[in-house]
Amino acid sequence: MENSDDIVSEAALIAALEASGGVGFWMWDIVTDDARADPVTALLFNISPARSRAGVSLSEILKAVYHADQEHISQVILDCVQSGGSYTAEYRVCSPEGRLRWVFTRGHFYLDELGRPLSGRGVVVEISDSKSAGTAFATRDGSTIEDALNKTADLCLSLHNAVSDLGDTRIVALTETLLLEIGRQLADRQRSPSNPSMH
Repeated sequence: MENSDDIVSEAALIAALEASGGVGFWMWDIVTDDARADPVTALLFNISPARSRAGVSLSEILKAVYHADQEHISQVILDCVQSGGSYTAEYRVCSPEGRLRWVFTRGHFYLDELGRPLSGRGVVVEISDSKSAGTAFATRDGSTIEDALNKTADLCLSLHNAVSDLGDTRIVALTETLLLEIGRQLADRQRSPSNPSMH
């Protein structure tokens, strides 16, 4: 009998979305091309939670991005990987059953002391209920972040990166909870009618 942690299905995704409020997170070791994510993010990108815990490549994750959005989204992310820094994106992912879902993502990439790509972390928010149409977008965030919520997101991603190295699961869980709430607030702000980038 197949373990439910090995299954990628619409039912598993809906259960994970309901349990998390539609927010997930991811981390990527760029040197080894080893990406891991919580169950929500894994299922949104058609990867079983069990496989995600073991680690998958970035190219496997990007396969779930809707073909019309894939080139632009991938390019912004890869540009950000090469020089470090943050990005914000909103795009569609396609389930194995063919259902399109909108996601809002924010990620930050880190460089090593020699300026080479090292790692990345971010949040993913499923926003399909509030966005049934529109166009995808992705943008690199400026080197100076004046907005308090974006600055908080970057600081929390850095904090999560640092405490993950400690190996203390309690502290890691606290930073994950904070990342989830920041992700919710970023997505709420992106969905706001007063946000000019969404019109």
